[in-house]
Amino acid sequence: MNKMKLETVEISINENSYHIEIGNNFLSEEILSYLVKKKEVLLVYDKNIPSSTLSKIESFLNSSSSEFLKVELEASEENKSQASIDTIHNLLLEKGFSRQCVLVGLGGGIICDLCGFAAATYQRGVDFVLIPTTLLAQVDASVGGKTAINHPKGKNMIGSFHQPVKVLIDSSFLSTLSEREIKSGMVEMIKHGIIEDEDYFNWLEENLDQISKLEEPIMCEAIKRSVEIKSNIVSQDEKESGIRAILNFGHTFGHGIELIGKYKEYNHGEAVALGILSASKLSQMTEGLSSECVERIYSVFSKAGIRTTTLTEINAEDLYLAMQSDKKKQGKDLNFIVLEKIGKAKKINGLSKEKVLKAIKTSLFTS
Repeated sequence: MNKMKLETVEISINENSYHIEIGNNFLSEEILSYLVKKKEVLLVYDKNIPSSTLSKIESFLNSSSSEFLKVELEASEENKSQASIDTIHNLLLEKGFSRQCVLVGLGGGIICDLCGFAAATYQRGVDFVLIPTTLLAQVDASVGGKTAINHPKGKNMIGSFHQPVKVLIDSSFLSTLSEREIKSGMVEMIKHGIIEDEDYFNWLEENLDQISKLEEPIMCEAIKRSVEIKSNIVSQDEKESGIRAILNFGHTFGHGIELIGKYKEYNHGEAVALGILSASKLSQMTEGLSSECVERIYSVFSKAGIRTTTLTEINAEDLYLAMQSDKKKQGKDLNFIVLEKIGKAKKINGLSKEKVLKAIKTSLFTS
């Protein structure tokens, strides 16, 4: 990959702000030492991180911190649990780390969530830095300060809003990912265009091939524009009391699909893609979204090689029941994000079960 200039996106929330740095192969001792100099540092990392990457980051952090520790975690939905948080907290407490310590998360979305939630809850909140290594984490989990763990009764049910002090997005990490992981991240990028920026959606349509191949500088530009969209939304509504809800487009259906698949059949991006198709069909029924718009959404997923049908037949009633565990309810009503057109989304609720089932049955492989 070719090196490109470093881009910066700023998030401003309640008079506080932090920077998201985006580039290719730019991480250095100078950049990391500024963030952790003379501080206690705990590196929380995914066990699947390549040894060369881990060694480099570990060396940079170790040389500048007053004390350095690391903890390896398995990045699975089953491991996104209180037990993992206890592992982190126990280590911090055993070593007597103070409130001035810094946690650094190196990995995908699950590691970002675990690191963030551990930081949010250790001594009522300490600083953390994220170095996301998957495309999905770079454009989604690392941006916006949502941190959480799972509960047996639902995904991300225990968590908090806690913003990082810095996010460092290096696109060179993406070369180590599988094609499936790249496509999972592309789903969120496409979603950002669908809900908020039709020009970006159009641009993605035109550049899907280069993005799929991780070609620079297109790849960094795609990440930057996606991060800008989410950052702008989060800056207006940190705790999802208003516009931030539109980022959940496809997620009510998608989280239900993940649950039915026991978090093994589909990764997050695959489930959300299928959820977006159901939400698009629902938008046709509730907002009069044109057939042309729905077809464009199907088409862009197909062109990107993203699955548009379920792996096996899903019972629509079972999916509807699985969706009831969604944490973004209003009373007992499910909230749905729907489209008026590509680039304009809104939240609705109070829909009949029959209407939701129809959206599922006309978009997915169901019985």
